[in-house]
Amino acid sequence: MTLTDLAHDLGQVRAQEVFQNGQLPFSGLSHDSRQVKAGDVFVVVPCDQAEAHARAAVRAGAVALIAEPDFEDALQRKIEAPIIPVASARRALSQAAALLYAQQPGTIVAVTGTNGKTSVVAFVWQIWQRLGFPAASLGTLGVNLSEQAQLKRELAPTKLNTPDALTFHKILDTLAASGVTHCVFEASSHGLDQYRLHGVKLAAAAFTNLSQDHLDYHGTMDAYFEAKAKLFTDVLPADKTAVINKASPYFPSLQAMVLGRGQPILTYGIDQPADLMAQNIQLTSDKIKGDFTIQGETWRDISLNMVGAFQVENVLCAIGLILACGVPALKIMEILPYLRSAPGRMELVGKTDQGSSIFIDYAHTPDALSRALQALRKHVTKEGRLKVVFGCGGNRDAGKRPQMGEMAHALADDVYVTDDNPRDEDPAFIRAQVLVACPKAHEIGDRRQAIQIAIQNMRPHDVLLIAGKGHEQGQIIGDQVIPFDDRIEAQAMLMGK
Repeated sequence: MTLTDLAHDLGQVRAQEVFQNGQLPFSGLSHDSRQVKAGDVFVVVPCDQAEAHARAAVRAGAVALIAEPDFEDALQRKIEAPIIPVASARRALSQAAALLYAQQPGTIVAVTGTNGKTSVVAFVWQIWQRLGFPAASLGTLGVNLSEQAQLKRELAPTKLNTPDALTFHKILDTLAASGVTHCVFEASSHGLDQYRLHGVKLAAAAFTNLSQDHLDYHGTMDAYFEAKAKLFTDVLPADKTAVINKASPYFPSLQAMVLGRGQPILTYGIDQPADLMAQNIQLTSDKIKGDFTIQGETWRDISLNMVGAFQVENVLCAIGLILACGVPALKIMEILPYLRSAPGRMELVGKTDQGSSIFIDYAHTPDALSRALQALRKHVTKEGRLKVVFGCGGNRDAGKRPQMGEMAHALADDVYVTDDNPRDEDPAFIRAQVLVACPKAHEIGDRRQAIQIAIQNMRPHDVLLIAGKGHEQGQIIGDQVIPFDDRIEAQAMLMGK
């Protein structure tokens, strides 16, 4: 591909007139001046040091720049390199990455929402595996591949739900080259707001719910919703299906957006009319049973090997995404009894000698904590108590801290407030903000000690939820990540270690 080809594909129809050396080929793409190689095109992402980064990129061998109008004039005066002007550098980065790394799995679906993304992704991936498709999943839990896929080259590791556009398209290209035909991924609000997903060829997309989170970044709930909605208005093609939770308060707004584009829609919900619905939900200590009606056809007494009625919503969402890709409902329903919860999502990690159960869950928002506690309450017998250990992360939306304390106080019988990734904030201050709404809680800053004491104080038939970290294997304190895993800590306590 030449610079003229790239400029034309980014919307510069008079690309040949832009460059005197427009037929010059380029070898790569970068948005980090520290990683530029000779022959790359450098994307100037707006920031305070954008001009300095651009100069560094040219010195490192960048053959051209992609820049927004605000930077274009200044760069032209100071840098001797051709510039491709674009309205949005971040969007152009995604578009250019999709051109450079052109291979993608043939069937790709995405899910967005505050809660449930990881579980939906896990369920879709498991169903595709059972159906025999070479499948991959991307998200909070990293990259998962089915046994049929054989990696042709190394995948770049990422700690983000949605990695940067260049990394993301490289991953998709690698997966396709490795024989992966089906891919499901989590679409984060940050990733959508920063145009990391543009150029991904989606077959369907889903919306689970929206509750307070990430307001430190988005500012308002309206802005947060608008970022999530970009999955449907900007990324999902108008002829592809949107799968939407009918119980969400944001359903009417998103439905109007989707129908306004002429997109097909599948709705889902529990005990309410929807395209995909579940009814007569029954809960036991470790299973869920219910009747599933899929586009008018009903399957009765379907058993799910998981706890928490809200997981039924996540299963319905996964069914909708797979239906939208053309798999018959009958084949999907046969697989449901084999599904397992995603690691760290309402995961049973052990039982005491007295038969009390201990669960871990990633719940780190008020809504997620509320849903988890309400779900587990239905699994607690009259003789038992519901206990919870949780904290709130530092350098994140502080407004949710008293809200989470309020939820714990209202829904649990015994509350332990501890630390959860305090980062650069004072852990005692974070705990104090939580304790404002649950003053009778036990305050134990050391998370290991909090888990140990909570388990020691369990009686027969009790249920304990250790919330906030789920699958995570580290505790972020200051700028260090200390090895820590809620699952390991709970199991060590049960084994008397």
